[in-house]
Amino acid sequence: MKKSHLRTVATAACTLALVAGLAACAPATSGNPEEPATGGTAPEAPAETPEADEFGVVLADSWKDIYPGQYATYKANESNSPDGKMNYLEEYPELTTMYAGYGFAKGYDEAASHSFTLHSISETPRVNDKTLANCITCKTPQFTAMVNREGDEVYARPFAEVLAQMSEPISCYNCHENDPTQVVVTQKHFANAIGADAANVPVEAQTCGQCHNEYYFDPDTKATSNPYTDLAGMDAEAILAYYDEMGFKDWEHPDTGAPMLKAQHPEFETIYGGEQSSMAKQGYSCADCHMAPVEDENGEYSSHELKSPLESPEVMEQCSGCHKDLEGEVRAWQKEVTDREHAIAADIKRYTDELAAQKDALDADKLAQAQQIQRHAQFYWDYVMVENSEGAHNYKAAHANLDKAEAQLEEGFKLLGIA
Repeated sequence: MKKSHLRTVATAACTLALVAGLAACAPATSGNPEEPATGGTAPEAPAETPEADEFGVVLADSWKDIYPGQYATYKANESNSPDGKMNYLEEYPELTTMYAGYGFAKGYDEAASHSFTLHSISETPRVNDKTLANCITCKTPQFTAMVNREGDEVYARPFAEVLAQMSEPISCYNCHENDPTQVVVTQKHFANAIGADAANVPVEAQTCGQCHNEYYFDPDTKATSNPYTDLAGMDAEAILAYYDEMGFKDWEHPDTGAPMLKAQHPEFETIYGGEQSSMAKQGYSCADCHMAPVEDENGEYSSHELKSPLESPEVMEQCSGCHKDLEGEVRAWQKEVTDREHAIAADIKRYTDELAAQKDALDADKLAQAQQIQRHAQFYWDYVMVENSEGAHNYKAAHANLDKAEAQLEEGFKLLGIA
């Protein structure tokens, strides 16, 4: 099974597979939370808000009779289950070397839908008795509400203790708090990281991006944090410089001693950060491609079944006037990026193995330089691979980052005297 198709990603508040080739179409959303994406009608305020749970969260099931269409399509996400998902450690066997000494070398599967966020985090072999609650960020609205109410100290609590209190996977509160007529960025750390630039991005995109982003855990407070303070700083090179300046590392590679970084899922940064994708420049939000318009006995609304636009006839029809073979275009982009990912992964493994073999014979300065090359090359590669669109979100940026990974490796092989 190739990783060359758009997938429904489950680790955040909104699935992102925004297709850069839609540039000639007109965006259907203004970014105003009162105006829904994809042309749906803004939901009316309920006569009475259902009772919240002990965390202050109105659970999804409480809204089912008030917004039956939205609820039914939200529940349809359960069809995208963990069964049959790709095992990345098999698809990219180099990862056991690249991630050696880190949790992702123990288990790394393709994500299921938002319906399974709690299930997935409870089943992953990456957690242990030292894992902290910050790993629950974006897995349940109950944890988000707990942090917003009690403060950053929640992040440093024991993982198992906090997870045992949680019952609701990603749901309505993550995007709306308890007011379905509004779209809200509930992850305050992400809102702070965007800062004044929030005015330049549709709120629907920010709501998805609050979890589909690159983050790290603050070494002192353990709080979930973002490595930038505005849109301009949201590209791989700037983020890498941010980490280098603060001396941050996720782990030390056991074979080479290199201070390594693990990219997360930088969909938002890839689309809206740095030079931005063509889609972002024209004002599109994630919802334009991933929440198709629906009209049934409940009226017109945006589907809450989050999926690839290539799997959505309604979205594809909207784009057909400008794109005669959009699926063919996207598949071709993805094949190019995925082929490069595989080739560069093989080179990173070869470099890592060579550095491990030579490290005891290198002087301190040369070793530090070689270790930094490993750190940088792998981060540029990882940034593309874990972004989950294989170039469809921003084809130009994907190739630019893979170019940087290759350039780092070329320098590294020369340093080690390897052709």
